[in-house]
Amino acid sequence: MEEKKGSMIIRVAPDLDNQTFWLYKNAHHIDQNWIVKAAGVRQRHIDQAQSVNLYITNSFTFRKLLNLYIEAWKHHVKTIYYVRSQALEVEECESCSA
Repeated sequence: MEEKKGSMIIRVAPDLDNQTFWLYKNAHHIDQNWIVKAAGVRQRHIDQAQSVNLYITNSFTFRKLLNLYIEAWKHHVKTIYYVRSQALEVEECESCSA
């Protein structure tokens, strides 16, 4: 579904409505071990590296994150590009308010 609003094109999951909404998960709610294992399977078919992002919640400990990196190494994932955490809402950013 694409909708033009001014000069921006808004993109959402295909055929997203009240009946299909439950089919899609927020990246932070997907098992990150599965992300690492899937990246390892893909890596066998890629000559160079792939950009693998991990999405962690506030409940993640350093030990859990370290275990994800070790799993990635075991599955021959060449790089973890970003570790994205769920951002806390910031009411006012001084550098953004100018």
